[in-house]
Amino acid sequence: MDRIFENYKKTGYLHHAHIIEGVYADILPALLFAISKNLGIETKGNPDLTVNFYESLGINEARVLKDAQTRTAFGGARKIFIVGSESFTHEAQNALLKTFEEAPSGTHFFIIIPRAEMLLPTLLSRVLVASVNTAPKDDAKKMAEKFIDAALEDRFAMAKKMSDKKDRETADRELPRRMLDHIERILYTRMAEKHSNVTSNIFREIFQAKTYLANRGSSPKMLLEHIAMVLPLQ
Repeated sequence: MDRIFENYKKTGYLHHAHIIEGVYADILPALLFAISKNLGIETKGNPDLTVNFYESLGINEARVLKDAQTRTAFGGARKIFIVGSESFTHEAQNALLKTFEEAPSGTHFFIIIPRAEMLLPTLLSRVLVASVNTAPKDDAKKMAEKFIDAALEDRFAMAKKMSDKKDRETADRELPRRMLDHIERILYTRMAEKHSNVTSNIFREIFQAKTYLANRGSSPKMLLEHIAMVLPLQ
């Protein structure tokens, strides 16, 4: 995480908007520690540091963020906004274009999302992107292999286990997405080796499932169960 601040330590300049790819729950503590260490900013009870997480950031949340960044800092020379989200609507992204491009001096945004590619090119051109994905990548790959080779009832059990959450917790969409990415790659490899009866229709189904995962109204469990049924049984 410290590498985000390497240029700042050399030049004293900190970019106004950063996109950090990865899992919000893993990245947030490391980012707060890095901000405290490198900028000397108190991260607890500081009115000039705002932390928010949205399962999906829409136009209303974007407007609140735009209004908040125009206000004068309470005490410090900087205002820090940390925003985590599983997805951004196109309307929200368009609303934030000028906010990220013309942020007031001393105002900095750190946006934590699963993948930078989910953002519009016009928004990406206004930010610095850092990949700090701390989630164990091998876990998703192993789960994908197990999912493909499992019986249908076992696939359903995996989908349920991955989607279970406690009260007030948001559904984990990043792990299912990474697993679907690996399922796609594994199937492509098996097709190339001609050891599978995979058809091109399955790849369309996987693509649609990953698209729907970005929608906060979708159910990761139902999407995984659908993929479980369209995958060929071994």
